[in-house]
Amino acid sequence: MTILQRYIIKELWLPLVLSFLTLNFIFMGGYLVKAANFIIGRGVPLLDTLYVLALALPQMVSYTIPTSILTAVMIVFGNFSQNNEIRAVKASGIHPLHVMLPAFALGLILSLMMFVFNDQVASNATFELRRTTKKMLIKHPMAMIEPGRFVNVSDTVVFLAKEVKGNEMFDIIAYENEGAGKPVRTIIAQRGEITSRDDHTKMQIRLYDGSISDSEDASVQSIQFETYEFPTLGQEDIRKMKKKMRDLTLAELLVESRGADKSVEDIRDIWSAFHDRIAFAFGSFIFVFLGIPIAILVHRGEIVLSFGIAMAAASIYYILFVGAKTFSVQGILPAVIAYWIPNVILVGLGVYLLKKAVAS
Repeated sequence: MTILQRYIIKELWLPLVLSFLTLNFIFMGGYLVKAANFIIGRGVPLLDTLYVLALALPQMVSYTIPTSILTAVMIVFGNFSQNNEIRAVKASGIHPLHVMLPAFALGLILSLMMFVFNDQVASNATFELRRTTKKMLIKHPMAMIEPGRFVNVSDTVVFLAKEVKGNEMFDIIAYENEGAGKPVRTIIAQRGEITSRDDHTKMQIRLYDGSISDSEDASVQSIQFETYEFPTLGQEDIRKMKKKMRDLTLAELLVESRGADKSVEDIRDIWSAFHDRIAFAFGSFIFVFLGIPIAILVHRGEIVLSFGIAMAAASIYYILFVGAKTFSVQGILPAVIAYWIPNVILVGLGVYLLKKAVAS
């Protein structure tokens, strides 16, 4: 590695680390406010709250690492271009790609690291976050309830309480799904309560003075009740929790795809999650490939401008991935094609801009 290439790597590290810390702090802001509310206002222990925050971090890192490397290359190569250092390199007989190689290598290394991280760390952390949230719900049931906001009490029950006073809830709307192929049950109640039983190892939800609506065969049946109890949620239920698609590793997804009882929709969802995990991991390299020519052509290396362009480019990339997921899940395109479209689009744009940047 030449002195010039070592210099590039040295210049990239500081803005990369600072961007990473800044983005994570920004994205963690909402979690930190909620954590303070849990600790101060609702009596949730500090260690339990910090553990939840730690489990939420890996999913965040999956997005902040690519955006951070994009911001770093925008700052560094924008400054090079602004100070005419790229022209000086070309005048010295050195091809500009020689200067860019360290950044490309760093982007590729980060992509490989994120591939492993997203597969082994983020997926397992997401599942553990669901389990830990349910444990907190059992120990501190009212701490998780917010007026006017739907709460996933379990994998089958979701409900909203418009008003909360102490351990009581008022004006409740709940949805209960008893399993695949069965209609969702709608429950409306005037009031309800959540209690923690058996030394905080079980949670019971009771609703009072309401109605239950079931829809079967295009007809709706409504039943009035004075008291309705949801199935008790306990530690045994948490131990039996199953992973969702986003919680499975690539190896587990492959095992799932071989199941004989899988429907066409299930197989489609499995391969959608599989290719999503792989294609998304290459975001760091693609952002470097796209960010360098943009920085050179913009000819500016200010931090605010670089950060703004990086956030805009990252937002477009993530929106394209949402579109790819829609195409894949709905069966419009095969997952192997849909999820690679955003990468192909950005690589194509990067090649075009790179030619212009080298020729300028």
